[in-house]
Amino acid sequence: MDNGIIVVLDSFDSSKLKKDYISSLKEMKEVRICFVCNSSEEELLESLTDIAYTCENADVVNANRKKLNTSSVRYGARFMYKNYNLKYLGFIVGKVDFQVLELLKDYAMYKQQIIELQEKIKRNKGIKLTYYQSLFSVVEYLENIMTNSLEDKLKVDSPYNYNYNL
Repeated sequence: MDNGIIVVLDSFDSSKLKKDYISSLKEMKEVRICFVCNSSEEELLESLTDIAYTCENADVVNANRKKLNTSSVRYGARFMYKNYNLKYLGFIVGKVDFQVLELLKDYAMYKQQIIELQEKIKRNKGIKLTYYQSLFSVVEYLENIMTNSLEDKLKVDSPYNYNYNL
């Protein structure tokens, strides 16, 4: 396991999604998940703790009170750095609980392309990035991958795409 995701949540509809989260996270054994509870609500912390207790690849970090998203990501990154040796660490912020679940499923599906994109960006920077500089937005990477794969599909499937080898 060399990659992980920090998920910052402000709220959670535990009655509907807890079972879905647990089943999805159990399938994603090769990805370490760190939930950052960015709220002072006890219910949110309890729900996330229940999920983390059931799934061996998940942890919960309590921010104790609502913080800026960047501070919460750093809080989760600090936890992941201290406890795990991860080569790739992404984050998901500003999404509601059902969107996060779909993003986690998409991450599992496109994990290899995300890692390749991260490696390409690191090479293009030309300098060695610090741990915090190497964090990436899962949402942005997925959008990039989906957009590029759609463009590639359109180029191939287009009836107006003629390749004449003259």
